[in-house]
Amino acid sequence: MSTAGWIVDASVAAKWFRPSSIEPDRELAEELIAEGSIRTTSLCLFEIGNVLALKTLDNDQQVAEKLAALVRYCGTPIELAPADYARASELARKHGITFYDASYVAIAERMGRRVVSADRDLLDPGLAVDLKTAVGGGRGPSGPGPSS
Repeated sequence: MSTAGWIVDASVAAKWFRPSSIEPDRELAEELIAEGSIRTTSLCLFEIGNVLALKTLDNDQQVAEKLAALVRYCGTPIELAPADYARASELARKHGITFYDASYVAIAERMGRRVVSADRDLLDPGLAVDLKTAVGGGRGPSGPGPSS
């Protein structure tokens, strides 16, 4: 499936680096890499670094290699820009989600992309699509998007 592009959050990116016994839908996450047109944020890099450093037995070099792989898969992480601050705050308040989660959506909106997530906080209010939708026929930014 081709889309205009996706922003991958940490709940999806973690699936690439942890065993499928811990991360359901790992195969779908790997398919997303193969389909291309994925990006992520600098926040995701920090979140995945935290998971790898504190929740796995990976040594420091393995953590570094996996973070480098994340950048290979998604390109240079996208920063939260000053133009995103108010939108992220608005989304956080409106949907009762963290500013962190809202930042993925604000960045995706600015970039003309959709967020792919396994996080119910983003999926339930329609701020993101799940892996099955993204890989199996979900529509990119031209499809239904988050409501303002």
